[in-house]
Amino acid sequence: MKKACFFLASTDKGINVETQLETIAEFLISKNIGLVYGGGKLGLMGKISQTFLKNNGYVEGYTCDIFHKKGYTPENLNKLEVVATFSERKQLLMDNSDFFIIFPGGLGTLDELLDILNLVSLGISDKQIFILNIEGYWTPILEWLETAISKGYVSRDPNNFYVCDNIEELIESIDKNVEV
Repeated sequence: MKKACFFLASTDKGINVETQLETIAEFLISKNIGLVYGGGKLGLMGKISQTFLKNNGYVEGYTCDIFHKKGYTPENLNKLEVVATFSERKQLLMDNSDFFIIFPGGLGTLDELLDILNLVSLGISDKQIFILNIEGYWTPILEWLETAISKGYVSRDPNNFYVCDNIEELIESIDKNVEV
């Protein structure tokens, strides 16, 4: 089974993407693709995991001890691993997934996105990255990235990096580019 790692908010404030989360979850489950994510039960993180589970999808969560002790972790995942640090958590998320889907999020989501972009840019990872740029949420970061690429500070493999403006484009891009 292939597994998609989701980087997304632990809150449900901001852009309403609940319908898009349900749509992408149902699509991935239909392709027998499981979910890997940060192990939270709040916000968008909780929504994606519970949507997978209620539709008999597979869910792996990797979380930090600080969140687990506060009760922010669901108990009904197929697999849950609790680690001490954010660095360990990110490494497990990256190691245990086949590709990445980025939804809107805060600093944690940005940190995860930049980390995987760096690994792809350096040639350390060849995993695909799919960014949902709904309402232009990621546009400032993407513009910075394009500037850094044009100035020679960053290189990338365009075959592994996809920016999608809506859920239909995201599904089409995954369907076309991820072998299952």
